Amino acid sequence: MKSEPSMEFLYWTEHVLVSLLLAALVRLAVTEGWQGVLRAVLVVLRYVPGIGELINWIIHMMALQFAPQLTGGSASSKKDKKPPRVALPKKGLSCDDILQEMKKLQKEKDTDPHAGKMFAYVYTLQDDASKVQKEAVDMFMEQTGLGDHHDRFVREVFQSFIHTNVLNPFVFPALRRFEIETVSMVASFLHGDDQVVGSLTSGGTESILMAVKTYRDRARKLYPQITQPEMVAPITIHPAFEKAASYFCVKMVHVPVGPDFRADVTAMEQAITGNTILLCASAPQYPHGVVDPISDISAMALRRKLPLHVDACFGGFMLPWIEKLGYPVPTFDFRNPGVTSMSADIHKYGYSVKGASVILYKSTDYWRYQLFSYSGWPGGIFGSCSMAGSRPGGNIAAAWAVMKALGEDGYMKTAKEVMETTEFMINSIRNIPGLCILGEPHMTAFAIGSRGINILALADEMESKGWRMERIQDPNGLHCSVMPSHTKVRQKFVEDLRTAAEYVKIHKKASEEGASMAYGLAGKVPDKSLVDDFIKELYMEFYTKC
Repeated sequence: MKSEPSMEFLYWTEHVLVSLLLAALVRLAVTEGWQGVLRAVLVVLRYVPGIGELINWIIHMMALQFAPQLTGGSASSKKDKKPPRVALPKKGLSCDDILQEMKKLQKEKDTDPHAGKMFAYVYTLQDDASKVQKEAVDMFMEQTGLGDHHDRFVREVFQSFIHTNVLNPFVFPALRRFEIETVSMVASFLHGDDQVVGSLTSGGTESILMAVKTYRDRARKLYPQITQPEMVAPITIHPAFEKAASYFCVKMVHVPVGPDFRADVTAMEQAITGNTILLCASAPQYPHGVVDPISDISAMALRRKLPLHVDACFGGFMLPWIEKLGYPVPTFDFRNPGVTSMSADIHKYGYSVKGASVILYKSTDYWRYQLFSYSGWPGGIFGSCSMAGSRPGGNIAAAWAVMKALGEDGYMKTAKEVMETTEFMINSIRNIPGLCILGEPHMTAFAIGSRGINILALADEMESKGWRMERIQDPNGLHCSVMPSHTKVRQKFVEDLRTAAEYVKIHKKASEEGASMAYGLAGKVPDKSLVDDFIKELYMEFYTKC
């Protein structure tokens, strides 16, 4: 029978603990002063049930009172009020009207970076290099294939805000509004409710980095017993998740995909351990244009009480419109109750400039872990909502303007055109002997597979005809993301592909140089770490000698 501790033992244990606590406080007082003692007491109190919640509520109320003072409003007028949710307009707005509104906001609210009244955030010459920057933007816009009117509009918006910086959201209020409304518009067509929040980033990789960092920090706070966090994802998930795993010390656990190239939900659940902090899925995955079974993964995430991030960087600005057009699209967004965050790139099928992406969270309960703050710097109080400190305002302004200008009808029109081109290409390729389509693509991207043809040799032959082919592996194939610019060359592409396939049937050997050599070598090396080292060496050659 287990004996109870004696009263004397409890008495002396209490005294020892109290003595140790007092000694620690005295030592703090000697080394850091009474301010250090107060700081230590507050840290302890925040972990006491009830008191911690009270402290957090006080901080929240102080922020609620203080924020309007920085934005030019009054605390009484904005207390407990959220800005109205802004949806993507059903019909695109006039470019002239958008430009007029933007310039009015910029003049009325933003500080002029050229007026000489700022001492931070913007560094420009009086006669700056904007001409060179404009030419760089022009070069990019020539590649979009969206038409001169769209290009001129985007260029003008970008140039108008080229010297603005969202490092401090209170210096350029117009940009803060553009970012908030852009997040709101994306959330609306991804079926997020009024609680969905987020921010803009420089691209899909940063959005994914932010998501993984968020869930790592959330786990540190809520589950401190997890010291070696893990995330589970199909092998087809974007490499940015691997980069995030490397940066933030989160172990990536890959699971296989089925013969349809979709995530194996059973394998994902079997891979979950006590260290799992996040599940990941794609809408769609990049190699084959296939959407993972997100509804099933969502149900599993709810059952296992785990957050789920859906990477819609590739499809977030295409899947909603082709679904409205009547194409079969699996439910991939916030309609799934287990989805806690999503990423979507505006600079892909959103047709804005590089780089602009959105990271969305189901509520501030998640987003708060993305934010960074530091109040101990002599240079001032610092806060940031992304990896970057300085964030170029031109990208944010262009993203907002493009979405307003295209509207739902503009995106639908472009999606219809690009999807028709995709179907034409897919159906034509299926009729070319020796070729096939890998899986059943859900949107404007697909992968060409082989039925007896050396696919790497086919890529070489197509490149000799002027096409730039994207090779994929496991199995080998050729990835195609279809753009508006492909509509006018789709017939030529199919004709050249048919001719190349017939040629390769006779001359089967792939090139022993360039990309095909690299992919052929990668497929034969059993230790992929050797291939990883080769890639790094290749990059060093590219940037130091070539």
